[in-house]
Amino acid sequence: MKKNISINLQGIIFHIEEDGFEVLSRYLAEVKAHFANYRGHEDIVSDIEGRIAELFSVRLSPMQQVITIDDVNAMVAKMGRVSDFATDDLDAEDVEETATAGRASAFGPEGAFGTKGPFGPEGTFGRKGPFGPEGAFGPGAAAADAAPAEPKRLYRDMAHRKIAGVAAGMAQYFAVNPVWVRLGWIALVFILPGLFGALNFTRGDNHIHFGGWAFLAYVILWILLPKRYDAPAPTDAMLNQGPLAGRKLFRDTGSAKIAGVAAGLGAYFNIDVTLVRVLLLAGLFAGGFTLMLYIILWIVLPEAKTVSDKLRMRGDDITLESFDSSARNNAFADGTATTNRPVGAFVEDAARNLRPAVNFVGSSIRIIAGILLTMVGFGCLVALAIALGAGIGLLPQSQSIVVGDAPAHVMLNGVPGWGLLAGFLVLAIPALSLLLSGLNLLFRISIMPRTVSLSLLGLWLLSVVGLVSVIAQQSREFQYETTVEQSERYPQITTPVIMLDRRHVDRQWEQHVGLRIVGVDSGKTVEVLRTMGAHGATEEVARRNALTTIDYTIRTSGDSSLVLDDHFSFLPDAKYRRQELTVTLRLPRDRTFRLSRDFAYDLLGDEDFVNDRRPEDPETHRYRLRGNKLECIACTDEQLGRDEDEDDSDVNINIDADNDEGDNNDEDNNRGATAFSTDLNSYGPDRRTFQETGFTRVSAVGGYRVVIRRGDSFKIEAGGDKDVLNDLRVELEGNELQIKPRTTSGSFLGRNWNHNERKALIRIEMPAVERLELAGGITADLGGFERQDRLDITQAGATALNLNGDYGTLKIGQAGACRTTATGHADELSLDAAMACELAAANLQARNADIDLAAACKARVNVTESLKGNAVGASSIAYSGNPKNVKVETVGASSVKRL
Repeated sequence: MKKNISINLQGIIFHIEEDGFEVLSRYLAEVKAHFANYRGHEDIVSDIEGRIAELFSVRLSPMQQVITIDDVNAMVAKMGRVSDFATDDLDAEDVEETATAGRASAFGPEGAFGTKGPFGPEGTFGRKGPFGPEGAFGPGAAAADAAPAEPKRLYRDMAHRKIAGVAAGMAQYFAVNPVWVRLGWIALVFILPGLFGALNFTRGDNHIHFGGWAFLAYVILWILLPKRYDAPAPTDAMLNQGPLAGRKLFRDTGSAKIAGVAAGLGAYFNIDVTLVRVLLLAGLFAGGFTLMLYIILWIVLPEAKTVSDKLRMRGDDITLESFDSSARNNAFADGTATTNRPVGAFVEDAARNLRPAVNFVGSSIRIIAGILLTMVGFGCLVALAIALGAGIGLLPQSQSIVVGDAPAHVMLNGVPGWGLLAGFLVLAIPALSLLLSGLNLLFRISIMPRTVSLSLLGLWLLSVVGLVSVIAQQSREFQYETTVEQSERYPQITTPVIMLDRRHVDRQWEQHVGLRIVGVDSGKTVEVLRTMGAHGATEEVARRNALTTIDYTIRTSGDSSLVLDDHFSFLPDAKYRRQELTVTLRLPRDRTFRLSRDFAYDLLGDEDFVNDRRPEDPETHRYRLRGNKLECIACTDEQLGRDEDEDDSDVNINIDADNDEGDNNDEDNNRGATAFSTDLNSYGPDRRTFQETGFTRVSAVGGYRVVIRRGDSFKIEAGGDKDVLNDLRVELEGNELQIKPRTTSGSFLGRNWNHNERKALIRIEMPAVERLELAGGITADLGGFERQDRLDITQAGATALNLNGDYGTLKIGQAGACRTTATGHADELSLDAAMACELAAANLQARNADIDLAAACKARVNVTESLKGNAVGASSIAYSGNPKNVKVETVGASSVKRL
């Protein structure tokens, strides 16, 4: 048993053994006596004590909480003694007396409790002796060796932070110098985006905005990581790795011109400071990025104020001799040095004066963020509570309370109560966390104790398991899909002119009715065919769901008017089984028709009219049937919006009077790509022509409209506003023609193409096309080519394509809300689509088709021989043409339908 003494070194409390305290006291007395005649000796002694505190902190661990005499001797060996370099200042007799007393003392190196004494650390009964705790016969050695180290945790180091402690915490976790972590964040946010933008590394100017994502990652870590205020200081192991071992980056204001950044960098990398300043000036004139770097380093790097800081900056050993040498050669010995840095001093004073304003802005941001989080969390909790109440029947049935694609009482009907509770908790616990986080920001207090937080986390994980279980159970109710048809005649409608109108029913978009118009023989009665579809655990259950859950009303007004609802409703006690309703309106060909504006725009589309041209004021015209499409009687080309290039695309119209299965008006033909004007005069008065030739591939990006037609020679012409055309870049790379904008405008996190900002038409004529790549909001029209053996098409990022031709192999790849309308013929059709893409190919006759869809994609194809493919993630495949071999696999909520 030894007596321990508590000491304070630079604000840090240490427990030290009595013999170690005696040696440390004599050591500090020597230091104070030696530096007593130096100017600023108090600061020098404080630096030395701070260095001693750092060395002692490294020696402590969960297994050793007391500083021993061995630790003191190790510190003395590392720091050195005054006598090592200044023996002249001490009387030789005093030195010998001190040494002899130390050796002869009971607690000296040679005493009974000394280093090698019987009871010393290395003695027989000492800590490291044979019978000591760590000796061969010591009972605690194995336990000490087996003691687990403190687990590493990622946190925000608030004790050594510069902004939020994220970089300092990451440095603690990975045991590296915090400076490198901070410089890494700076490079990601500011330097890499500038370099990538200047050097144009990415094709088509679709840059990855490192700055935005890095900034977002920092904010997320700021929010998610816990705070720690008692983190240890960065150890020597962190600071003494690599070629710059032992160095630490500071601002050297002693030899500064502005802020000491260049001088600090020069000292850190051991190079001439003039070279550093020349490089910074070169970067300033080359692009200005070094100005931002200089300002950031000015803010991030600490100033080398003390002798210890300056020694670390140069990589010198922090010993007494180093302190003595520095004190003799700098301002501490010769007087206070003055630095000529008026710019730096002015900026620092301005920053100091602006600190209250910055604090006010920070507080304002905190309050605004707290209010937003509180409102969002509270609103989500209220909405979830209302949905839960409607699901379990506490609230009356209402069409306005919606969950997903249907009213809450329909969507949640049939879901077990425990499943509803699990789903509620999965969403409500994060909403509660948002609410409490907002309150924490507003009031700066921790409202939820740690035990409650952990309990809620466990409850949330349990709820996730329950929700997954109920989803798996409910998915069995959607395994089969069946359609049921019901026909109703209206003989009371006898007038030569029939009025078609619609009645608005306030329901969800998923309850919208799909409408087909089909012409029947003259003299027949108006007939309405309802095709109701639903899912179920078996085909019989699916059929019953279709017949007993859908409510749809058709009304007549006198003998001349037919009124159709635009949405269907659910019957009482109906369960959501992805119900659908399609209405086929069979109209006699010997009648003419009038349309209300609501009917023409809400129930019909452009494809329901001849040449896909709906009149501008459909309610003012009369129509007749031509095939299965409506033809405006006495409409002018101007009223139909017809342009001179209309003949470039073929329009296939089924004129068979009795064929009710024509693809031209199929409800499953999707929306496809929308038509656009191909007249250059519609895009502005300015023109640009380009001379590139010899290409067989076209790549376009940037929200433009592109028309590609066959021509005997190459011709490229663009029309639009002057500013847009000046920003247009058309260049040839190999055999590929590249179309893209010169500038890179977009959001902070990535590019954001806007059609209105890039409104221009590019018309291309070429003998043959082998490959077409579209990205970034391009709308294109390709047609007029003769038989082609192969055409590869790649679309990404909300592009649209109208395609017409005859192909041997047609390969289409889509990603990200792309749409394609295809007409013509293809021997082999291959489609690979992901993320809400659509292919409308009812008028493309394909012999064989291979379709792969993922993530809410749709495909409507016309196949004659073989169809194979996969549909994953709520995707759907609809096909016609009576193929002989069909092999399509579906996963989850996906579906395959034969028309």
